Amino acid sequence: MFEKTVFVEEINGGAQVDAPFVVDAAGLREKRDGGKYIQLTISDKTGRGTCKVWGTSELSVEQVEAFCRAIRPGEIYRIQGYAKVFNGTCEVNVNDGITCLATPVPPEAFEPSLFVYAPVDCDGVRRGLARMAAKIEDPGISSLVSGVMNTTAGFLDAPAAKRHHHAYIGGLAEHTLETAEIALSLAGTVCRAGMDTDVLLAGALLHDVGKASCFRRQGFSFVALPEYTLVGHTAIGAAALMKHSAGVDPARFSHILHILMAHHGPHGEVQPRTPEAWAVHFADNASAFLRGVCDDAADLGPGEGRQGARTGKAVYRF
Repeated sequence: MFEKTVFVEEINGGAQVDAPFVVDAAGLREKRDGGKYIQLTISDKTGRGTCKVWGTSELSVEQVEAFCRAIRPGEIYRIQGYAKVFNGTCEVNVNDGITCLATPVPPEAFEPSLFVYAPVDCDGVRRGLARMAAKIEDPGISSLVSGVMNTTAGFLDAPAAKRHHHAYIGGLAEHTLETAEIALSLAGTVCRAGMDTDVLLAGALLHDVGKASCFRRQGFSFVALPEYTLVGHTAIGAAALMKHSAGVDPARFSHILHILMAHHGPHGEVQPRTPEAWAVHFADNASAFLRGVCDDAADLGPGEGRQGARTGKAVYRF
């Protein structure tokens, strides 16, 4: 049995790769010649990376598709190929090693902690969320926030997204805390804003709560459920809030619900119409986008730049 001697953060262009990694996601992509290849997201305790499985010329499109269908996200697979830098990002390319994707590696063969990518300070995030919730003075709104957060399974463990930002275990809670802190800072910075900070904080702390129901723990990772795209996390979140609305002033509850439904800003179905809703939208965007920029630039050296895979924007390190 081969050992875990190569980690994501150590992979550089030109290196040969033959090591176990978690496959977080697998999807078919079109080749320029009309054929297909498999794009994987792989991970271990040090981070996430991209792997492109080209296969060999002897394989038909149907065979490549069959390999892709057989992959079980969240499981450990042997990745055997070579690393290459493409558009500024180091990727693993697999040819003959496609056969290794037929069967996952038994997880008991390795120490589990080697494969769990969770950069979040979970205890610190929990304390931060409790600290922000404690700032809410209205008993009804405080009860709403604690009721929803404490009864939503997976809220502290789920990722905040499939790929672009906070896409790791504990990412949803971390993003929620950042959004609440940024929103409250905005409310205190803008002169004469006069925002309802109880409503603002409730909206910020609950704006993405529906995402916890859009992911399921599978193996060493999380996978998105059909509800992620078929229903949407805002609708799921709104339903969760409705169950705990007793005791909240109806007008203030409607305002909190508006913040949740409008937090996507100009791109959402519901547009923000209050300063509090706009503040949460901007805070949500700031947390998500800056996380993406930081992750895109994380492994750059001084004087290096590239097109960020998460943000789609050029990043640079001075």
